[in-house]
Amino acid sequence: MRPLSTATLLCMSLIVPSLSQAEPRPANMVYLRTVDPTIEQDIRYATAHNFTGHPLDGYEAPQCLLSLDAAQALARVQASLKAQGYGLKVFDCYRPARAVADMGRFATQPGDPRKAEFYPRVDKQDFWHLGYVAKVSNHSRGNTVDLTLIGPQGLPADTWSPAASQADCAAPYGQRWHDGAVDMGTGFDCFDERAHTDSQAITATAQQNRERLTEALKKEGFVGYSKEWWHFTYAGDGAQKAVMDFPITAP
Repeated sequence: MRPLSTATLLCMSLIVPSLSQAEPRPANMVYLRTVDPTIEQDIRYATAHNFTGHPLDGYEAPQCLLSLDAAQALARVQASLKAQGYGLKVFDCYRPARAVADMGRFATQPGDPRKAEFYPRVDKQDFWHLGYVAKVSNHSRGNTVDLTLIGPQGLPADTWSPAASQADCAAPYGQRWHDGAVDMGTGFDCFDERAHTDSQAITATAQQNRERLTEALKKEGFVGYSKEWWHFTYAGDGAQKAVMDFPITAP
């Protein structure tokens, strides 16, 4: 094999960053398990069970990372809910900026492998103006978490497979995918008006469960998002400001 020229090597170094140049994990970004191992985790974007149908760029391990202040606040929420007989399950936490870009690419490319479950009534070209996909996400600042409420009324979580994951995310509780949570009106990442926080098209039980989750999070400084009942951002004094892009790896 003929050796590469100096000019070619220099060009490659500009296009493909070396490992030493990769963005490191900031010291204040911690694994949630080290703060509260009792909070359940189902990190969907590290798997194919999400609206894109593939693991997103930067999710090298199914781990929840958050800023230390956000993680500690979430642990306090967990303690409050446990006293009521409930608990938390997280679906997404810190999201690398490259994963946000991956979502954006998906919204512009052909193919809908998970449409039947996650957005049966929405065209993915409309994700942007409907507020389901953004160019910059607060998840990339390490303060935002997607989560749900678990409790004694929740159906046991199903084992996922592509063939089993076709139920409409906005179908009645017993008919949609069972993620182990109580009835929240829709499943996670359901691009549907029923997923809007104040939707009146869901059962009274689901409305009560949303209120229980929202109130517990609000007391510890988390603010919700009107289009997604599962999406909360920590707004306390120690909230991280900068957008980050380091990959999520195993601890």
